[in-house]
Amino acid sequence: MAGLLTQIKAFGLTLILGILTGGIFQYYQLTVKSARPGKYSLYLLDFILWLFLILVVFMAMLLINQGEMRIYVLLALIIGAFIYYRYLWQRFLQPLSHAAQSTTAGFENGVRLLRKPIMALKKYRERRKNTPPDNPIE
Repeated sequence: MAGLLTQIKAFGLTLILGILTGGIFQYYQLTVKSARPGKYSLYLLDFILWLFLILVVFMAMLLINQGEMRIYVLLALIIGAFIYYRYLWQRFLQPLSHAAQSTTAGFENGVRLLRKPIMALKKYRERRKNTPPDNPIE
């Protein structure tokens, strides 16, 4: 009986992981919609998202059932994502939309703050390059 309870627990926790994964994916979609990145930036962001999701699911599966991947675990993950998109996405749309807009604004502000010193350094280097060297005393 303990084996069955362990499997039910793993199924339930993996179901919750699927719901969490659906929320992360919706947050990502809203962030991309808010930021409107370029084509190649979007490819990079997609790659980073999937690496992050793989890491999250892998680490969670290690904690939930020592990394055993069984068919019911995979089904629970898919069903959890389905439950999120079927029943929960509207509930989390507004908070995740605000979070996505805040993330985009914070990233833009960070880039703007980093751009100022970089541009100042670039101008300094250009001035140093264009000034003639001092004549050494002979």
